[in-house]
Amino acid sequence: MKEYKVAIIIPTLNEERFIAKCIESVINQSFPLEEMDILVVDGGSIDKTREIVFELGRRCTNIRLLDNPGRIQSIAFNIGVHNSIAPYVIRLDAHAIYDKRYIELCVQHLSAHADYGNVGGVWNIQSQNSSCQAEANAILNKVPFGIGGAAFRVGTKAQFVDTVPFGAFPRRVLEKVGGMREDLPRGEDNEFNSRIRKFGYKIYLDPNIVCTYYARATIKESVRQMYANGKSIGVLLFVDRNSISVRHLVPAVFVLVVVGLLLVGGVYHSFWYMLTVIIGFYFVAAFVATLIACHKYGYKYIGILPILFFMVHCSYGWGTMIGTIRKNK
Repeated sequence: MKEYKVAIIIPTLNEERFIAKCIESVINQSFPLEEMDILVVDGGSIDKTREIVFELGRRCTNIRLLDNPGRIQSIAFNIGVHNSIAPYVIRLDAHAIYDKRYIELCVQHLSAHADYGNVGGVWNIQSQNSSCQAEANAILNKVPFGIGGAAFRVGTKAQFVDTVPFGAFPRRVLEKVGGMREDLPRGEDNEFNSRIRKFGYKIYLDPNIVCTYYARATIKESVRQMYANGKSIGVLLFVDRNSISVRHLVPAVFVLVVVGLLLVGGVYHSFWYMLTVIIGFYFVAAFVATLIACHKYGYKYIGILPILFFMVHCSYGWGTMIGTIRKNK
């Protein structure tokens, strides 16, 4: 097996719209291309993803396409780690493109600090197209009231954090903490980062490490994504509670209170007044958050953002409840 300095692992599944730009951004890194082992680990794409990767591999011989029969991203990561001996491993997402110094800065931090178990950066979140829904989804990912509370979404200073997306790991750390859990179709990165911290390593966020991430194109896609993400939080409550924070549980508490008051109100109608007050407070907060967002991004989103906030919060919270119930069973 040829020796490289960095293994770049990119899980894919039907990513024909993004994979070429993603890989091109890796090829054009300031880090030497000949020192990168680029592993695209595909979960059985039925679009043109594999054809695109094959074509890119003809131009760049250190691009390899591996099969992922398990389909999910945690398995793809483990396959990539197993198929390379590079001392540094960086897990990238096909849904993003990476700033020119992304890999260089990750490797610099890891090589300079033996106690760093994971290094990553911040998202520059963009819409997939110019439709109102796509642009609103991008705003949703940026503002704290939406789903933009994590440091990698809004972080402006270097700091130690609980998690970073698309992280870089020393192989020696992976050998010590083990691979990603293959029984977690989502939320595997939360659990993995929690395990890294338990072994005494730090997770470092550098705002100079930047990628452009494309938000979902429609409200339906965002709702589906948030339901799945919320469901993973419900599962993680039983797997590793240290891998989640209070902000992950707020939507579930909101949904639980609303559903509870709705049911109890069927017997004691006075509880419906309480429900009305809570819903009213929520939409006041949502409207204030919308005004703040519109002041920055434009007032054409004033009608869609409150609805989008409510739908994704409810879907995330409901997903958390379902995940909790199913894992408990």
